[in-house]
Amino acid sequence: MVEPINLIYTRFTVTEPMTHNVNPDLPQTLMKVLDHLRERLQDELCAEGIDLTPPDIRLLELIGADAGQSQQSLGRKMCRDKALVTRKIREMETLGLVRRERNPDDQRSFQLFLTEAGSRIDERTQAILARTHDSLFAPLDDEEQRTLTQLLRQCLQGHVD
Repeated sequence: MVEPINLIYTRFTVTEPMTHNVNPDLPQTLMKVLDHLRERLQDELCAEGIDLTPPDIRLLELIGADAGQSQQSLGRKMCRDKALVTRKIREMETLGLVRRERNPDDQRSFQLFLTEAGSRIDERTQAILARTHDSLFAPLDDEEQRTLTQLLRQCLQGHVD
């Protein structure tokens, strides 16, 4: 019998056994790093008086990078369902950070844009994100950072939609 840690999961479906054992510390350490990053980012946002969460700043970043995209497109990029994306967009509209406009080519859908206030918050949050990343990766020299990047890309290879 194959141990659960030695299986590849794709959207919660077991596809095939791995060809070698995975160090059990690896997934746990990766999750700890991601949790640490989220916590530090949330602390920095609060310290700056920005009442948003890390997923909120990702939403603003994605809208800013592709102004006029649909809610469906944003949902796919964030791997979130339509109801959650709609709720978050409404929250961002209420805060005056995002505006929705009917798509002139398809009246059933909306296009998303950052407001001026949304653009200013996006700039501030991207600076906070950069500082948080700098702090997290400071213990690694340039070569170690390149190696880590290459290894993470290698893990993702073949698993990105």
